[in-house]
Amino acid sequence: MTTEQAVQPAMTPLASGGYFVLSPIWHEIVIGMIAFGALYLVLSRVLLPRLEKVYAERHDRIEGGFERAEQARAEARRVHAEYRTRIGEARDEAARIRDTAREEGQRRSDEVLAAAREEASSFVAQGREELASQRSSVSSDLEPDVARLARRLAGRLLGREISDDEYRQVVDDYQAERV
Repeated sequence: MTTEQAVQPAMTPLASGGYFVLSPIWHEIVIGMIAFGALYLVLSRVLLPRLEKVYAERHDRIEGGFERAEQARAEARRVHAEYRTRIGEARDEAARIRDTAREEGQRRSDEVLAAAREEASSFVAQGREELASQRSSVSSDLEPDVARLARRLAGRLLGREISDDEYRQVVDDYQAERV
C-alpha cells in the first residue's frame, strides 16, 4: 500500500458503482476506544474523586452553614427567652423592692407622726399645767387687789365706805347665785 492510499480514507464501492466516503476505518475505531477508555480511567480514578470531594465539601459547608444558622437561631431564641425571663424577674423584684420601700416609708411616717403627736400633746399638757399654775398664781396674787378695788368701787358707787363684813356678805351672795 502506498502512502497515498494509507492517508486517504478507504472507500467502499457503492452499488451504483461509486465509493462511500463515510465507511468506518477499524483501526481508528479501536484506537479511539482505547483512548476513550484511558481517558475514562483517568477521569474516573483521578479527576472525578477530586470533584466529588470538592462537591461534598461544598455541600457540607452549605448544609453545615444551614445547620449552624439553625443552631444559632435556636440559641438566639433561647437567649431571647432567657432575657425575657430575667427582665420579668427583674421587674418583679423591682416591684417587690418598691412595695417594701413604700411600706417601710409608710411605717416610718406613721412612727414620726405618732411621735410628733405625742410630743405635741406633751407640750399642750405641759402648757396647760403651766397656764393653770400661772392662773392660780396670778389669781392668788390679784385676789387681794381685786377685793380692795371692788370695795373701793362699791364705796364710790354707794357714796360711803364698805366694811369687810358687808363686802364678804355681798361676795358670798353673788357666789351663791352663780352656783
